[in-house]
Amino acid sequence: MSVALNTGVSGLRAHQRMLDVIANNLANVNTVAFKSQRTLFGDLLYDTLREATGAGDNVSSTNPLQLGLGVKVTAIDPDFGQGNLEATGRPFDLAIRGDGFFVVFTNTDTLFTRAGAFGLDTNNYLIDPSTGYYVRRTGTVGEAEGFQVPGDNRIKIPFGELIPGKATKEITFQGNLSADATGPMAEVIATSAPLTVGGVPATGTTLLNDLDTNLVDYASGDSLIITGTDFDGSAVNTTLAVDATTTVQDLLDAINAAFSGATATLDAQGNIVLTANSTGETSLDLQIQDDPGNTGSTSWYEHAFEVVTDGKDGDTVTTSIKVYDSLGKAHTLTFTFEKVSDNVWDLTVTGDPSEVTILDGSVKGITFNDDGSFETVTGTGVDDANIAVQFAGLSTPQTIDLDFGQTGTYVGLTHLGGGSTAAATRQDGYGPGSLVNVSVNADGTIKGIFSNGQIISLAQLELATFGNPAGLKRVGDNYYQITANSGEPYLGTPTTGGRGSIERGVLESSNVDIAEQFTQMILAQRGFQVNARTITVTNEVLQEVTNLIR
Repeated sequence: MSVALNTGVSGLRAHQRMLDVIANNLANVNTVAFKSQRTLFGDLLYDTLREATGAGDNVSSTNPLQLGLGVKVTAIDPDFGQGNLEATGRPFDLAIRGDGFFVVFTNTDTLFTRAGAFGLDTNNYLIDPSTGYYVRRTGTVGEAEGFQVPGDNRIKIPFGELIPGKATKEITFQGNLSADATGPMAEVIATSAPLTVGGVPATGTTLLNDLDTNLVDYASGDSLIITGTDFDGSAVNTTLAVDATTTVQDLLDAINAAFSGATATLDAQGNIVLTANSTGETSLDLQIQDDPGNTGSTSWYEHAFEVVTDGKDGDTVTTSIKVYDSLGKAHTLTFTFEKVSDNVWDLTVTGDPSEVTILDGSVKGITFNDDGSFETVTGTGVDDANIAVQFAGLSTPQTIDLDFGQTGTYVGLTHLGGGSTAAATRQDGYGPGSLVNVSVNADGTIKGIFSNGQIISLAQLELATFGNPAGLKRVGDNYYQITANSGEPYLGTPTTGGRGSIERGVLESSNVDIAEQFTQMILAQRGFQVNARTITVTNEVLQEVTNLIR
């Protein structure tokens, strides 16, 4: 009888423990990153009333006869399944998606947790504010910039700390330089009607007196007056002595002698053509007329000069960008692209002369392939693909490389039909700035966002995994401690070595399944009831035995 009582008591104790575990799970249904537990039972030792026997000559074998002595709790097993990730929007709320534990520590203790509800202390160190434990970093991220101290595993988030500016070293260009743009042109003027003899175009040896428009033959003592405006705008005023032997070539020679910035020729149709020696806009002009005292004359008004081609510079595209000097001060540079020939552009750089002196501001031969992709820069020396400037107040010139693209690609500048969109899109300098915000990458890298637009890595979180995480010991405050059965931690960065990734602005919720816990509660209750019934019945039987002796 006593065996049945003791067995019933063991059942009560085991199911009470099961209820205790369920109660703890339900109590922590809203605990950040809480991992639920389950109760596992095992039977107790058995009283062997008869050993098993083997078969004999006349008797078969028999099984052992054993009496069980009850039940015990063999394990309270943790479930490290992933909890739901719930958005909080707080910058230092972090969750691990996958395996791993955050590492927190003090001077004397190191613990592990899945609960990433972190914050900053008065010294801007990342901590667990519920306990004051520091969150540990790994590697050397942030040390070179001075954000973290080598040998100190704490993570400092230096809000308000100023970083110096950085001088611009490279400017990147992108966009299209229109293939429809035209290059520079020289101004050309020509007679409105050709010089002819009997309707046939004149040549250089043609006598002026033989021209179809000659009215009266020239004689000794006559002259032509040549006037106009040269390429540079200077006035032209000269005379040519003419007589019966003067040829068209003599007239051309006189014009060429009078114009230093243009050249006169005779085309195949007999037109006198005056072409500027340089491209660009000009006021080139020429008039030929007889001296009023001449004997001879020609209808020169029939050969008045008119513009055939307007002189112009190449089409231009202009873009500007702010660059930074070694003090982090901003200055604006303006870049002007000019088309100089088919598939070739030049570049010139200008700036506010009160702020910057351009020491080398020319790039020659920005060349494109026939398919519109970038080819190369052919300029060398002062015309190569970098510029040099001297900013006011600084003693050292600043050299800046210009990146127009990769050969044979459309990554940078292109030379295609349509409009021009070329622009200086990026430069690598910046002014001073202070830390205003942070973000955390999946690999645990904490990125600092500064007021000058720079994003700089501040530190990297450390995660730990274990060969047997179920062997960890819970010590409260959502912390776990190493035990002999958990093994030593495998430390490293998130997303490596089987470690999970980090998500910012979210927290992992408890993985307690309320419906499952209620089901387990019913089972525990039934188990408790039936074991209690065993004790009750055994007690009644003992009472009957006691009554036998009355």
